Amino acid sequence: MLTDWVLIRRLAREIAERLRGSRVEDVGLLDDGRVGMVFRRRRERVVLAIDVFASPPLVTIEDADPSTSSGSTGSGPPLVIATEPGFVRTLARSLEGMLLSDVSARRNDRLLRMTFSARSRFGVGDQLELYVELVPRFGNLVLVKGERIVGARKEFVPLEGRRGVRAGEPYALPPLPANVRTIAAPQGDEGAADAPMHVYRSGDKLLQAYVAPLEGFEDARHSCEPSLLRIFAELHRQQIALAGRQQENQRRHHVVKRLEEREAKLRRELDALSQKRVHAEQRQELRAQGERIFATLHELEAEEREAAKENAAKLFAQYKKLAKSLPHIAERERALQAALNAVETLLWEAQRAADEDFAEVEAAVAELLPSRRKSERRASVPKRKRARLELRTRHGSRIVIGRSPLENAELTFRLARPNDLWLHAQGVPGAHVILARDDRATAPDDDLQVAAALAAFYSKAKAATSVPVDYTLRKYVRKQRAAPPGLVWYTHSETILAHPESLDSFVLPAGG
Repeated sequence: MLTDWVLIRRLAREIAERLRGSRVEDVGLLDDGRVGMVFRRRRERVVLAIDVFASPPLVTIEDADPSTSSGSTGSGPPLVIATEPGFVRTLARSLEGMLLSDVSARRNDRLLRMTFSARSRFGVGDQLELYVELVPRFGNLVLVKGERIVGARKEFVPLEGRRGVRAGEPYALPPLPANVRTIAAPQGDEGAADAPMHVYRSGDKLLQAYVAPLEGFEDARHSCEPSLLRIFAELHRQQIALAGRQQENQRRHHVVKRLEEREAKLRRELDALSQKRVHAEQRQELRAQGERIFATLHELEAEEREAAKENAAKLFAQYKKLAKSLPHIAERERALQAALNAVETLLWEAQRAADEDFAEVEAAVAELLPSRRKSERRASVPKRKRARLELRTRHGSRIVIGRSPLENAELTFRLARPNDLWLHAQGVPGAHVILARDDRATAPDDDLQVAAALAAFYSKAKAATSVPVDYTLRKYVRKQRAAPPGLVWYTHSETILAHPESLDSFVLPAGG
């Protein structure tokens, strides 16, 4: 958006109208890394937040006290101001207590000049200027007194053909862009500062805004809005949401990668054990070879018999060793298969979990695959109170579905009563489903079929046309030892075939 000097001029006008005459109360870094300046005028406290390194660079005005929201352009949790060594501390020491006397923009450039003034009790005036260079990828904040630089957010030495920015040296304005492209506003340059902004959105996504109508946005939703600052605040929230989604995707990718690596390792070990089992099951040939040797000893010369006996003894010893290895192989195979089942379940949970549930999946993965790196160790996930995913059938039964490993365990071992029905898709990762009645009566077959359809849908087999679903009384379900939450053993089960259907398929529309 900040690619046109007309918008910078509009931005300067709005900031001046809002903050001219306000006193600087505090300066520092906000919790998201932006430079924040707290202004106070009468009872109003607002934060001017500047991010010259964003793409595009952004300037917003947000409430310093969210409880007083009149005229605010931002929202959310309280803004935290924290000083840091270097330029931000210099900015704070220099500007605290001063008044913002003017805000202007340089024609044909993406540059804001904010003038701060103060007068001592002896009548001595002081003036500082903060230059906000809003150039994509080359943004900067430079504090100037007189003609010399007091400090800069980013300092650099002059190179051939380029200016330098260093404390104590004269400040040189950045060169004007070689090609200035401006879409002419119908009101002219002066009228553009007050004209409504033409804003284009696709759904909730802000696409573009300008002081004049733009071409190429025929499919977008168009509106005219009065404040550029409010539009920038919306863009900042959009960038925060995008960054949050990217971070969530990275977390999910990291967890999935760890699980896939563990799955591959377990499968390799199972394959190796399978080969050992085949070899052990062929041990009879070793015994037969030894017996043949003893059967033909009389045919050998005396000096050859001792070597043959020794060879036969080795074959019998190898035969006994392989026979003894089979129980150990079987035990290890069972342990590896249980671990593989746990990994496959958590892989499915990681892929299906909503963002608000993913911390629970991370906690379960950390329990299964402890990490030595401190950065990957996560504290226990606090329990969240939220509405359960459940359905009341027309017969009065209650069906509840788990959405995460912890919620599966919660439903099965805390919510469900011993004689409630417990359902799970057979042989695949899936949600725990509880079918219960308040009157403790046996649930009708229709409700069992509905619960089975939901268990089939909320499982890895949801794309199948027909899914076998096991069901048993909750009292026959027990936790797996040393396994993540939600992994269980069960007995006394019966099986029903079900067509996968989502919860929405059974919820009646309003007024239905």
